[in-house]
Amino acid sequence: MRNPLVLAAYFRGGSPEDHTWTSNTDQILTLSLFYTGHITSEECVSRFARRSCLQKLYTAEGELTEEIESRYQALIRLIHEHPELIEGNGDFALPADPTFTACRITEAGFLLASRLINSFPRKPDFPDWPDQRTLPESR
Repeated sequence: MRNPLVLAAYFRGGSPEDHTWTSNTDQILTLSLFYTGHITSEECVSRFARRSCLQKLYTAEGELTEEIESRYQALIRLIHEHPELIEGNGDFALPADPTFTACRITEAGFLLASRLINSFPRKPDFPDWPDQRTLPESR
């Protein structure tokens, strides 16, 4: 789970030089679903095109879906066990929700993601919601 989360943070997470944090953990979780094959490219694009990725994070009762909850817990473990790859901002000790937390990739995470890109399917384009960074030219 580490590599799909790092790669998703590469595109949807903040940059190491960012001085402000924005809530983006929900976007990282959503994109990582694509990288693990849990959603198709078309589903991924539709979630970002309508900015409705939040709707797919929750059950009808307003709880995180089991899939998102387990992925969020994996991200929290990654942040705690490998802060050299991804830094978190928000309450990751007792996290309330991925929509209220933020992540940014570190320099080491950036280098790892750059090596991983060719091992995963090409990320879908989100024309209405630009990524933090683009694919390297060598892809």
